[in-house]
Amino acid sequence: MATFYALAYVCLTIIIANFLTQAFPKMPQALWQIIGGILLASLPVINKFVIMLDPEWFMMLVIAPLLFYEGQRTQAKLISKHFRSIIELAGVLAVLTVVVLMTFGHFAIGWALPFALALAAIVTPTDATALESVTNGLDMPKNIKRSLSLESLFNDATGLVILELAILWMNTGKFSFVHGFGQFLIVAIGGVVAGGVAGFIYIYLRQHLLKGEFDDTVAHVLIYFIAPIIVFGISEHVLGVSGIIAVVVMGVMSNIEQQQTQFMAPKLNHLTLQLTDIIAQLLNGLVFVLLGTSLVKVAKEYILQPVRTWLTLIGMGLALYIVMTVFRYLARRYSDRRSNDPNTKMDSFVFSIGGVHGAVTMSMAFSLPFTLSHGVAFTERNDLLLVASTVIILSLLVPVILLPKLLKRSAPSFEESAYVQVHTSMVNAAIAYVSDVETSQNTKHEVMKQLQDQLGYSDLQINKSERKQAYRTLFEVADNAMAKATENSAVSDQALMLYNRMQSLQNGFGKIGKHRFKIWQGLIKRLFIYKSINNQKLRAYSHSQAVEEVINIMNTAMTDYIQQLPKETDNPRQLIALRNAYTQQQAMLQNQKSNSSDQQRILLEAFQAELTYIQEQRASGDSNPSLLKTLYDEVINAEAITLANSVEE
Repeated sequence: MATFYALAYVCLTIIIANFLTQAFPKMPQALWQIIGGILLASLPVINKFVIMLDPEWFMMLVIAPLLFYEGQRTQAKLISKHFRSIIELAGVLAVLTVVVLMTFGHFAIGWALPFALALAAIVTPTDATALESVTNGLDMPKNIKRSLSLESLFNDATGLVILELAILWMNTGKFSFVHGFGQFLIVAIGGVVAGGVAGFIYIYLRQHLLKGEFDDTVAHVLIYFIAPIIVFGISEHVLGVSGIIAVVVMGVMSNIEQQQTQFMAPKLNHLTLQLTDIIAQLLNGLVFVLLGTSLVKVAKEYILQPVRTWLTLIGMGLALYIVMTVFRYLARRYSDRRSNDPNTKMDSFVFSIGGVHGAVTMSMAFSLPFTLSHGVAFTERNDLLLVASTVIILSLLVPVILLPKLLKRSAPSFEESAYVQVHTSMVNAAIAYVSDVETSQNTKHEVMKQLQDQLGYSDLQINKSERKQAYRTLFEVADNAMAKATENSAVSDQALMLYNRMQSLQNGFGKIGKHRFKIWQGLIKRLFIYKSINNQKLRAYSHSQAVEEVINIMNTAMTDYIQQLPKETDNPRQLIALRNAYTQQQAMLQNQKSNSSDQQRILLEAFQAELTYIQEQRASGDSNPSLLKTLYDEVINAEAITLANSVEE
């Protein structure tokens, strides 16, 4: 039961943090989630339900799937094109950073070399998830963003291998560079091979299951989500190679296969992509919430310590972060000059502070042993945890403060006003199609209501004042048409009485304009002067005939009115409201049961009208392609939902 409550509190924290991000977008989502984790672990009532995952389980159940999904979003040609850059960033730069930090920790801070090496290995790996959170909405230089992403994909393995060597050095008191370098090559290359083999097996199994028509969606989705966990566990604990590299390589291979076979199982692929986005967001939220709870756990270790003690350790973390940032800047500048890359000093500075640290760093810190092999307590463990926590917080706060001042906000691919205009016009095109379809008015009204729902819950939705204006226009046009028909004797007595009764109920007896006056005048003349209305005639002329006559008169009048509106001053929202009011009135007039099968058929045809409108806009080049792609996705998803909710006769 405690596990259930723990997960519930974590999910509630993620929900609140995500909504706060929408309310206050200037602060990254990751920081809100970290703050939520800190509060979760600090509140006396619920802190007993806080989850503290074992580092190995955390790497297997959380980090491995996230890196697999990140690898799947990375194209193989990008890795092959920038393979040398990956080696330099995730290998050479990471190792040199460790050496610099170890040297600084040993000579400037006075730590023993094994401890300094362990700390350097912990704070060196960067975090792709944290990077994406702090740079969201900023116009990052494309080459810098690519370098940071590729670096964070693979340098975790470098840090983990070096950390293992540092722990071995602590336990044995010996360190061999040759042994360490050889071990690094074995682990890294072994991870590539393991990931390649696992990717081949996964692709082979998936394709042959689909070819054999074993296409159960639940089974395939479970295989997809459990695959990185199994591959990580086998690579790390059976083969002794890098599970991180293995799951990344398998993810990249999965990307290749998905691109080549995306239409073999489109429903499964689409569902998998959607679920991946959702689960990745949940795991990211879990990462930062647990990071916040871990910071509280570290702080509790020093709550009773003298202020000077923990201030000194925080100062060490600050010094390490500064040294690491300066070294990353210098390394980037040297690399740019050597490759004749036209990057500016600003790009190099963005790269240096863009090396954000997160859950992987904290997980590596918590993986440190409590005791060494010879039974001596590892007293420096808590110190390393506090220093690593300081580096994590600084690496998150510094880019959050500086990057918005250095970089511009990402320009949206299209303006909101343009989206509103094209979106509304698209819906209006569908409603215009429905208004001309041969079917009952009830069916038209129900379909139009569903189409209008595409405008959502925002200000795009037709409001009360617009609906009132639409009904006023409708009554005026209808009254005018009926008055002319009365003057020309082009309407029967029964239809005239039906229309007058309907309008009096809907528009009020006291609201009589000049056209309504003419209608009443015509009725009075027929009733008392010409005496053309009598019960015999009313019985002979059916109600359905009168309804049809009124509908035809109103339909002709409304069609003429809409066609006469100037094209350049068309208001799509006004037309949507007007057509909706008109069909609702006629549906009330007919008062007949709608055919849900007809509704579905016409709704699907209306979606096709929307797609036709989008295609026309694309062909004319009048609208932004990204905007049209957004609208296209909306229509396709709506169409899929309609087909899924098919009506059985």
